[in-house]
Amino acid sequence: MMKILGIDSSVPQGSVALLENNRIITETSSKNGSGNHSDGLLRMVDEVLSEAECPLRDVDGFSVTAGPGSFTGLRVGVSLIKGFVLALEKPFVGIDTLEAVSKCAKPTEHPICAILDARKKEVYCAFFRYEENKLMRTTPDRTMLPEELCETVSQLTVFIGSGLEPYGEYFSSRLGSLFVANSKAIGHSVAASAALLAKPHLENHPCFDLGELKIKYVRKSEAERNHMKQTL
Repeated sequence: MMKILGIDSSVPQGSVALLENNRIITETSSKNGSGNHSDGLLRMVDEVLSEAECPLRDVDGFSVTAGPGSFTGLRVGVSLIKGFVLALEKPFVGIDTLEAVSKCAKPTEHPICAILDARKKEVYCAFFRYEENKLMRTTPDRTMLPEELCETVSQLTVFIGSGLEPYGEYFSSRLGSLFVANSKAIGHSVAASAALLAKPHLENHPCFDLGELKIKYVRKSEAERNHMKQTL
């Protein structure tokens, strides 16, 4: 009866979920969707564990979305997981954010495009497809302009993720009948998806080495880009 605590702070509406053997026991999401998780993430962890009457020491493993997403949010979530792992010596898994987002859509015969707002008029995106009821990645994570993403879509595609808030209308007008927004969403949180994806890893290849937990930024931070400009 493996209990997995899933945490997502990479998207504006952060979330925490507790999973037990592929069943979501309880979950919660931030109410304001501001992307500022420094204060609220630990509170959500406490809320989920209290509702499940499960002390933190009884959690068997942890999952955390490791990017792409908000640089600050990712660091908050990863730091929290590192603290739990160091204190409890329990295994963990870092889960790709876009993969966790794509798993929030019900299985479909159509391609799934997971999309997040990357700011600077760009999006983070990746394509997935279900094959024999298993979610498979078909592209790497990328940072693209919305118009560049549209040029890659040649068939009906299900779009899902927080990137639809700023760009959903643009995709709808540009792609027409090829665009389906968040069709038949399952309704559970990104943190719950991350925990579901983590389960086979924790069962078959448990990891305790925090050096393996790396944030996947996809593109360089503003500070790194400015430094590169100064050195050219």
